[in-house]
Amino acid sequence: MEEQSNLQYIEFTYGKLGKVRKIKWDPELGEPVFRRKFIYLDEYGEDYGMVLKPIPTPDEPVARAVENIDPEFDDYGGNGEISPTTTLVDGMAVRYITDDDERIIGEIKLDEPQHLETCKERVKHHGLKMKMLATDIRFDRKKITFHFAADGRVDFRMLVRDLASIFRCRIELHQIGARDEASLYVGIGQCGRKLCCRSWLKDFKTIGIKMARAQNLPLNPGKISGNCGRLLCCLSYEYEMYLELAETLPRIGEHTEIDGIPHEVIYISPLNQTVTLQCLREEERHKRVKVSAEQYLSGTIKPKK
Repeated sequence: MEEQSNLQYIEFTYGKLGKVRKIKWDPELGEPVFRRKFIYLDEYGEDYGMVLKPIPTPDEPVARAVENIDPEFDDYGGNGEISPTTTLVDGMAVRYITDDDERIIGEIKLDEPQHLETCKERVKHHGLKMKMLATDIRFDRKKITFHFAADGRVDFRMLVRDLASIFRCRIELHQIGARDEASLYVGIGQCGRKLCCRSWLKDFKTIGIKMARAQNLPLNPGKISGNCGRLLCCLSYEYEMYLELAETLPRIGEHTEIDGIPHEVIYISPLNQTVTLQCLREEERHKRVKVSAEQYLSGTIKPKK
């Protein structure tokens, strides 16, 4: 009991998609050092990962879905968008990697592209509509995970049996989404910077067209979609702030009067805190006036009651 009470826990990242797990850490290994690689043991055998941070003892044995580390500094790029299974805290850190471990990992990385090509050939042989994307071979080579994309569900049971007979180990096929796929490649976003999903983004949030509307962005798919073809993840970054700022502004379509002449709110700018009004007189409908939110809400420009 005393030995168990001394155990710590860490979060670490592993695999091509940069998934995050929680795992037990024995203080005898030393302090968990950020970005340092280590070997761990779980129900499937030995694999390698990289330390993110120490964490408190988890109340329940669950893990977050995704994490990302800048691929310029290491080999862990990508995110897991579809992760229906829950990862248990059932593993234990064994050691920091040694020079021999680095040699083995190097050999694994050389084999992964070859294994992926073999898998692609077998997919073609079975006539399956799957796009094979990446391969993760565990440190002890007892399990290989092939990541793929597909439009719908795919019956790959025969493919799994085929691959298991070729590689003589446990085979897992993992279907991922468009955002996961984009995170596997080096790319530049519309902002001119590296893709967030490739460099730092930890979790994918649900992105909706309402976020673009709230920020007065053009509803042109080409302008509000990312490299993955989905709505830009960055639409969520300032969305809550836009909603908060918009609360102090009138709604579009609201009417007011300026010097007794009726006007209608046709545009609001939450960031600038301005309101654009259009004259409702038939002969003066071309006239527009921009006022600050403070002016609109002051005694100078009063909304109709």
